[in-house]
Amino acid sequence: MAATGAVRRLVRAPAKAFRRALLPDYEDVLRDIRLAFDSLEAAHRGIADLQAENTALRSRLDEAHGRLDETNGRLDATHGRLDATHGRLDEAHGRLDEALPRLTEGLLEERRLHLRIAELTDLVTEVVLPLHDREIDPQTLQRLAPDTL
Repeated sequence: MAATGAVRRLVRAPAKAFRRALLPDYEDVLRDIRLAFDSLEAAHRGIADLQAENTALRSRLDEAHGRLDETNGRLDATHGRLDATHGRLDEAHGRLDEALPRLTEGLLEERRLHLRIAELTDLVTEVVLPLHDREIDPQTLQRLAPDTL
């Protein structure tokens, strides 16, 4: 092995002299090539880092799309329930519109009956109370409806 090292030195010295004669700025070019390779390796590492970051971001984006799809599904279900509720509300309004005239008539009838009961109570009070405890006003009897007497 020592012999190969000596042979290499013997061959390298004339090769260096020949190279300097042919390419005087060979060392500068070689240095520039090494710097370019170093820069290229750094760029490859940067690209690898960017690709890893891109993959992570795509994964997060896919997760966000999944959550968005889930939220849209819940929103669609909520819209369906809201539409059903609106339908029931419209039905209730229709029934209320139908029942309102009957309720109004019933209320008026109830008021009329309450007034008649009040008139009958006044009449019974006038008739039942002893004469010395009451003051009979003839106009009170005239105010009563004819069907109460």
